[in-house]
Amino acid sequence: MERTSSTSRVLRFLALATLWAASLQSEGADEVKIIVGFEGSCPQSMQGVKSEGERRFRILPSWRPTIGVSEEAVGRSTRLGFRVANESGKPLPVELLIDWQYDDAPPADRPSFKSREEFMSYRDFVVVKEPGRSEWRTVMVDVEKSVAILRLTVPPGVTEVQWHPPYTCTQSEEFVASLRSDSRVTIEKIGESEEGRDLRLLRITDESTAPKTPAMIRARVHGYESGGSYAMEGMVHWLLSDNDWALQALRKYEFFVLPMANPDGVLNGLGRLTKPQGADLTWAVATKPDRAHAAAKAAVDRVRPKLFVDLHNWQNKRTDGLLDLNPKVRERFLVYMPDQREFGKRWQIREPSAVADVKPEHESMGLYCRRAFGAVSVSFEFPWFGRKPDDVRWTGARALGALLMAIDEAGVVSR
Repeated sequence: MERTSSTSRVLRFLALATLWAASLQSEGADEVKIIVGFEGSCPQSMQGVKSEGERRFRILPSWRPTIGVSEEAVGRSTRLGFRVANESGKPLPVELLIDWQYDDAPPADRPSFKSREEFMSYRDFVVVKEPGRSEWRTVMVDVEKSVAILRLTVPPGVTEVQWHPPYTCTQSEEFVASLRSDSRVTIEKIGESEEGRDLRLLRITDESTAPKTPAMIRARVHGYESGGSYAMEGMVHWLLSDNDWALQALRKYEFFVLPMANPDGVLNGLGRLTKPQGADLTWAVATKPDRAHAAAKAAVDRVRPKLFVDLHNWQNKRTDGLLDLNPKVRERFLVYMPDQREFGKRWQIREPSAVADVKPEHESMGLYCRRAFGAVSVSFEFPWFGRKPDDVRWTGARALGALLMAIDEAGVVSR
């Protein structure tokens, strides 16, 4: 009996020890969680997050609810955003494997880079915002093949990790609402996206009755390009400032601003399209029928802009893009806005395409405005690396001021 009792005690002890160890392991696993599914997160589902051990997670930015194409295909994502919740009450180390899956991209959607190394050279950093802080800080990561390895010690609370500082649909709506009290701004709903989100058009000008030149500024055609939204904010704030050149601009121009061209793509954490196999709104004729594109195109045709400005941010770290601008205007523009060396940038120039006598099969919205309305058009690319949100706002304001002064000098825009 004594032997049996001793054996039972040992077995009970082992069972309790096993339960205790399992409990500790469960607590360790639960004290740090990855959060996705919020506005603009990428991935949008926990199906794009894999636990690989204690406080070690693999994040798959290419996860989509359905098979995607273009920059929504596996290995093509240009979007990243998730949160790390530390519920332990003390700082804890985490290891986050951001797997960009470059080698898994379908051949038809292979990223257009010279190599995996070039592709990852634009993905060797993230921005992080800790709980209680308003500023994003840049964190460099280790790179192994197409995996960016981020090691952080996260404080208690929720830490957010993004590839670039985000700009959400909610931020856009709040920005638009902040302008309602300004008599120089008229806000119009011009339609809805495929998922029913409002598309706004801002009209900005002074109260002068003199004839004015219509100009259009478009931002956020591609979901990941949050820099375009911040540049747009900078342009609008500049136009509504007491700067002498801004006052002159409102006397000469009637500005129309489309602040959020692709709300579905922005909200759903997509990179380029309106949905995983949706439309690319870059073009005058959408790659697929889309309500957001139809509303924007109708607005363009109604405004008939003589100046069309498209705002983007590409992945390049060292170059800003000055694309498709009339060379006569560009020469003067670069005098007023030379390379932004303070942010480690130089201009990369793309010459404008020739305007065809007949409607081409495929043309950008800017080229369409040149052909249909005789407009001056330009696409700006203001990449994030080396910049904070206020830097991009300031860059947008400076670019618009320089562009208007250059156009004035070149004398190429008429009413």
